[in-house]
Amino acid sequence: MKTQLIVIFLLVTTAILSAQSDTNTSSYQQIVKQTDAIYNSLVKIRRDLHRNPEISKQEKRTSQIVAEYLKNLGLEVKTNVGGHGVVGILKGDKKGRKIAWRADMDAIKTDEADVVDFKSKNKGIRHICGHDVHTTIGLGIANVLSQQKENLEGTIYFIFQPAEETFTGAKDMIKDGLFDIIKPDEIYGLHIGPGPSGEINVKANELFTYQKSLKIKFKPSTNEKELENFMNTILKGFVRNIEQNGSIWDIINKISDSEIGLTNKETIFKDYFILQGAGLNTDKGVTFYNASFLETDVKKVNSIPLEIKKQILNSKFKDAFISIEYSKDYSGTPINDPKLTKIASQTISSFYNKEMFKLLYGQAPYFGEDFLFYQQKVPGVFFFLGGSNIEKGISSMPHTPNFAVDETTIKYGVQSFATLILERTNSK
Repeated sequence: MKTQLIVIFLLVTTAILSAQSDTNTSSYQQIVKQTDAIYNSLVKIRRDLHRNPEISKQEKRTSQIVAEYLKNLGLEVKTNVGGHGVVGILKGDKKGRKIAWRADMDAIKTDEADVVDFKSKNKGIRHICGHDVHTTIGLGIANVLSQQKENLEGTIYFIFQPAEETFTGAKDMIKDGLFDIIKPDEIYGLHIGPGPSGEINVKANELFTYQKSLKIKFKPSTNEKELENFMNTILKGFVRNIEQNGSIWDIINKISDSEIGLTNKETIFKDYFILQGAGLNTDKGVTFYNASFLETDVKKVNSIPLEIKKQILNSKFKDAFISIEYSKDYSGTPINDPKLTKIASQTISSFYNKEMFKLLYGQAPYFGEDFLFYQQKVPGVFFFLGGSNIEKGISSMPHTPNFAVDETTIKYGVQSFATLILERTNSK
């Protein structure tokens, strides 16, 4: 009897999993067709946004385009949230989970010449971080999911955020009552990464390194050169696993390396400390030692100032020591909810090209994202979406002078993440 029950249980479980897989595939196939139908129009939107970039807190034109597009889809739209922020609300015909998707809209100042034919019209401003692509993908997801309304068993919130580059946009929207307008159970978002077009990357917990700065005050009567050498020795003592012998870009370019990059289990980006800069200066009769660094381990992040203070107080400079200040607010790393990361990874892998879905095994240096402020309120997952095409000479490493994006990644982004959101919204 016991054996029969086990067999029945296994058969039922297999049937349920098979049905879920069929549903996933069916939804994905519909969304693929719908995305193909609007792809050319999305490329036009992206190129228009690229030609007309707007810096942080000045995204008036972009937000107007976004709001009008969402209204034309029949979504409820809220504008001027935390500045030029826009929120679109898509309610399904049935009750279900509430899922949020976030896209950022701002560009940055740069004097580097644009490398694409559809060049920026605004002198000194360019989209070299991919936010024009992020916005376009967000609109594409809203479009195809609005066509799935009869199959939607919940509510989807589309957050189009200003001022990500200044690390203020998320906080501004939250302060202005974002979470009074929306009540999401989960939140998701992405950033263009250096991988090949359509490659999706994710990992649980910290996605980037913690970025911190120190300001240590001393009385000015000390031997400054000797003090600086002493402090440099302390900070260099924390350095491990990655030596910065060249420029920042020498390290960043290793992120996508197949042998030591983030997608390799043997990556060099697992456990490291990088000293970005350090030096001594005097101002108004006080000597300051300033330093900034990258650290992967949050426990070490919290213990470093205590260890530095301890070493100073055990040195001949103890009587000159005044205080130590440590940056608190800016850490820069989204922290992906482990449970949701696993669920999202399994969901995407069930319908997406498995070769184009790769887990990350380390933390990316020199990157920051204010998506983390949403994750402090709601569990969520932040992804990388590749946009490079080596054969075409396209490199999508953010903030580089020759930044460009293979626009086919817009299609991949809409298809994969629209399906993920639909599946999460309809999940029980």
